[in-house]
Amino acid sequence: MKSFMFGLALLFACLEAVADESSGRVYQPVTDTMAQVDRALARANEEGKTALIVMGANWCHDSRALATHLQEPSIAPELEQEFVIQYVDVGYLERNFDVNRRFGLPVIFGTPSALLVDPATGKLLNRDSVHIWGNAASFSAGETRDRLRRQATAPDNSIETGGHLAALLEDIDSFEQRQAGRIYAGFKVVGPMLAAYKEGEEASEFEHYWKQLYEMRTRLPRDLQRLRREARQRVADGETDIQLDFPVYAAFDWE
Repeated sequence: MKSFMFGLALLFACLEAVADESSGRVYQPVTDTMAQVDRALARANEEGKTALIVMGANWCHDSRALATHLQEPSIAPELEQEFVIQYVDVGYLERNFDVNRRFGLPVIFGTPSALLVDPATGKLLNRDSVHIWGNAASFSAGETRDRLRRQATAPDNSIETGGHLAALLEDIDSFEQRQAGRIYAGFKVVGPMLAAYKEGEEASEFEHYWKQLYEMRTRLPRDLQRLRREARQRVADGETDIQLDFPVYAAFDWE
């Protein structure tokens, strides 16, 4: 509860502060987002680099902080040698989710979400750790660089799967898809409220709904990571007839 209240207070403080800040405002709506992503992938493949697709918004403090870190003169030249960066605007949580779905990520858990993609295969390299960028403002520029490098060179779920493990992972993917649908429905509820708040309207209902969505979308990626890790370990230990314990999340008020 304390962590949520801190996060909510930080959200409001950041929203208030945005008007006087210009750094990191790189998330712009365009009519050809997927074409931009295609060009980034093609360039990354040609240059032998990893594609870094950053999904965020200018209203989001952490989205702008991540962009500012990536442009920091002390590390930008290094990053340019390893990554081709493409920024994608998600607006007020209502646009461009076809980008994350393209790479097998059913939903983003928050802003920003930084997707590291192998341009040759189109494989998402950091599915289990993509959620860590939701507090990007707490990282230094150097920490940001180091985390990106680790995620790019030690891909998630790199072990070959088959048989029972494949079936378990498919069950986890199905669970994730169902919860993704609930999160998207939540985005449709809180997104317009967030936009209205930015225009100075009353925030009391927004706070209530944001809290519900926040609690689920911060729990879900950790639960998914735990389930996938448990499935792999139990199969590796030789267990059969494995039944995973899937979490149950409370219903939202709008459901």
